[in-house]
Amino acid sequence: MFGGRFVALLRAVMPFLAGTSHMRYPRFLAYNAAGGLAWGIGSVLLGYLAGNSYTAVEHTFGRATALIAAALVVIAILVWSIRRHRRERTTRPDNRPGPASPED
Repeated sequence: MFGGRFVALLRAVMPFLAGTSHMRYPRFLAYNAAGGLAWGIGSVLLGYLAGNSYTAVEHTFGRATALIAAALVVIAILVWSIRRHRRERTTRPDNRPGPASPED
């Protein structure tokens, strides 16, 4: 229950799973609240630490280098996303190349 907060699919289905397993609501509420607090605090802390890292990089290498590094990361993510989209489009069963007729 606690760990379900950290995975998107589990976060959505956890109340359903708790209900089908006849978990009592006070117990579900306690675990769900604890998981929500840990998830929220962890996300904010991760963002805070990432911001501090950016400040350290900017201070060490200068603003221009930090912006170039950020741009390279964004470009890499875009290229990866486009390639994944194209790969998924070409591997779908409805787009598979095949013989023109069953006799081929």
